[in-house]
Amino acid sequence: MTWQGFTDTYAPAGSIRLGSWSVAPGRQDMVVCHATIAFAGRVMSLQAQAAGPIGAMTSMLHDLGAPVQIVSLHQREVDGTITTFLLCERDGRQRWACGDGQTGDEAGINALIAGANRLLSC
Repeated sequence: MTWQGFTDTYAPAGSIRLGSWSVAPGRQDMVVCHATIAFAGRVMSLQAQAAGPIGAMTSMLHDLGAPVQIVSLHQREVDGTITTFLLCERDGRQRWACGDGQTGDEAGINALIAGANRLLSC
């Protein structure tokens, strides 16, 4: 499988699209994350507080009606780019997804959105 074929399968464009993303320190070692997300023909501004950015995005996806549970996580760095591979689950269905980024958190957020899109499409 080519890399393009791999990303078309495991990091597909879908109905959930991330516009903007920001992370700020919160109280008691928490972070406060803000995102602009397009979903189901609407653009929404969301906020979540969690122990980390992936937890915050998981909360936001739940709020959107696209909950995802992370079953397994793997990360690799190749040539300065981090790729995160997630096994995601929803309603007993599991799908692998991947996402790239300059940081582990960015790659994880992108993989989580890809996982939500893959689970929505099946």
